[in-house]
Amino acid sequence: MKNTLIYLIGMPSSGKSTFGRLLAQKLNYNFLDLDVLIEEKNKATIPQIFEQKGEDFFRKLEKQALQTTFNLEKTILATGGGTPCFFDNLEKMKENGTVCFLNVEIKTLAKRTFEAQRVQQDNRPLFKTATSFEELHQLISNKWESRKEFYQKAHFEVKNNDLNEFLEQKNIVK
Repeated sequence: MKNTLIYLIGMPSSGKSTFGRLLAQKLNYNFLDLDVLIEEKNKATIPQIFEQKGEDFFRKLEKQALQTTFNLEKTILATGGGTPCFFDNLEKMKENGTVCFLNVEIKTLAKRTFEAQRVQQDNRPLFKTATSFEELHQLISNKWESRKEFYQKAHFEVKNNDLNEFLEQKNIVK
């Protein structure tokens, strides 16, 4: 690996935060969530930032927060679903760390997001307009189509959050 900073990228609800915490524990690394960094610095939730200032403003905050991570070591960083798709974020992540794409099936993403929204544990701004599972599935599918070219440029890919697969690939990517 280039260094000990690992960026996790993937669609919303792909499990970047959950996988990242498990991976950090297994490797004895620190864990950070880019969304949490943004929320703490701006004293507002991601949905509040989207609602009050819009997506363009949020993406600028996201880029600024990402830039603060480039010198970290022994750290797993869960990015936002759109982080690698804006500005030169993906290139900067690849220059400063190892980028791992968590690839999860669209149907699984839709189920996770729908269930989280149903119990009001999740309020993802880009998917809040969906009023049915089918509509949510279509929104996620459309978002996947617009983002996959970025995700597929990661150093490597792990399917369905397989921790062992990640550890095997990590040993290959040095």
